[in-house]
Amino acid sequence: MNKILNAFYFALSYFSIIPVFVKNMEINNETYKYTLALLPLVGVILASVVILLNLGLVELFNPLYASFVCAVVYLALYGFLHLEAVCDVVDAWFASHGGKDPYKIMKEPTIGAIGALYAFSFVLLKVGAITYLLYEKQYMLFFIICIFSRLNFIYLLGYFKFSKDSFLSLAFADAGVFKVKLYSLVYILIAFFVVPNSLILLFVSLLSFFIILRTLNKQFGFVNGDCLGFTLEHVELILLNFALVLVV
Repeated sequence: MNKILNAFYFALSYFSIIPVFVKNMEINNETYKYTLALLPLVGVILASVVILLNLGLVELFNPLYASFVCAVVYLALYGFLHLEAVCDVVDAWFASHGGKDPYKIMKEPTIGAIGALYAFSFVLLKVGAITYLLYEKQYMLFFIICIFSRLNFIYLLGYFKFSKDSFLSLAFADAGVFKVKLYSLVYILIAFFVVPNSLILLFVSLLSFFIILRTLNKQFGFVNGDCLGFTLEHVELILLNFALVLVV
C-alpha cells in the first residue's frame, strides 16, 4: 500500500500543481510503474476540481464566462506543463528541417516565434472546446476525456523506446506491468457505465495517441517527455472536438 501511495503522491506532485505535503517519498521502479496507472486518477482529480468550480461559479457569473474561467483553470491545474512541451516540439520540428539537432532545440530554455504562435493558437482552441463542453453541462464527457488522455500511457508506451535511465524505461523494466494494465481496466469500466458510447472515445484516444507519438518518433528518431506532453495535449484536443460532435 505504501508503494501505491508513494506513486500517487509522485504522480499528483509531478503532473499537477496540487500540493502534496509528504516528506521522504520512496521513489523506485515500482513507484514509476504504479505512477503510470495512477495518471488517469490525476485526470479524475483535475476534472473533479474543474467541474465543482464550474458548478459554483455559474451561481455567481454568466454560465459562459464561468465555463471559460474553468477551462483556463484546468490548464493551470497541471501548471501548463504540457503546453511548454508543445512549444518545444514545434520548434524542434521546424529546426530539424534545417539540419539542427531537435533534442538540443527542445532543451533550450527559450522558445521560438513559431512555437509560441502555435502554442497560443492551440490554447485558444483547447480553452474554447472545454468552455463549450462545460457550458453545455457535459461534465461526464469532460471527466472521461481527462481519464482517457492519460490512460494511453500505461497501454501504449511499451511500444516505444526511451533512455535507459528515464522514468518511463524504469517503469516498464519493473515486473508486473501487465498486472497493472489489468487493474487499469477499471477506468474503462467506470467510463462505460457513465457514458455508454465512451468506448468510441477510448478507440479515438488510443489511435490518435499512437499515431502522433509514432510520427514524432519517425521525425526525431526518439521520443522523450516533451514528445509525450505534446501528444497528450493533442489527444485531449482531438477528444474534446470529438465530444463536441457528439453533443451537437
